[in-house]
Amino acid sequence: MGLWKNSFNANSKVTRHGGFAIKVINDTGADSVEGTVVKPSFSVAHGVSLVGIGDPDPIGIVLDSGVPDGEEMWITTNGLAKVFYIGSVTLHYFARVTVSGDSGNEAGKLIAEPVPNNPFSTDKHFQECGHVRESRVGAGLALTYVHFN
Repeated sequence: MGLWKNSFNANSKVTRHGGFAIKVINDTGADSVEGTVVKPSFSVAHGVSLVGIGDPDPIGIVLDSGVPDGEEMWITTNGLAKVFYIGSVTLHYFARVTVSGDSGNEAGKLIAEPVPNNPFSTDKHFQECGHVRESRVGAGLALTYVHFN
């Protein structure tokens, strides 16, 4: 019990969905949106910005909506998280950053597709964000096993 007692602090926690989260600075240019995908900020220390279309550098999922730009917020870096998808998703599909060829692509949001066969694209490997845990119809949030490569 002593290990767990000291494992979390003011900058890390287990989320309501069952993920591990860390505290960062919102550098997205707007209020935070739950489920959007972020990458390290190039301009703010400890900050994150929305992952761009085709960007191979996702690191986390925004936990809560409404955090103003420049303020501290939580991102899920591993475990379970509600993730924002641009379209319908199917249980166990591969979750990845959108690319320019994806219909409806949007910065900070993901697409789900069947798990690629070997050999799979190196780009897709680095754009992977996890695996869908629940199906849904249309764009919106879906529970996802989150991990980043």
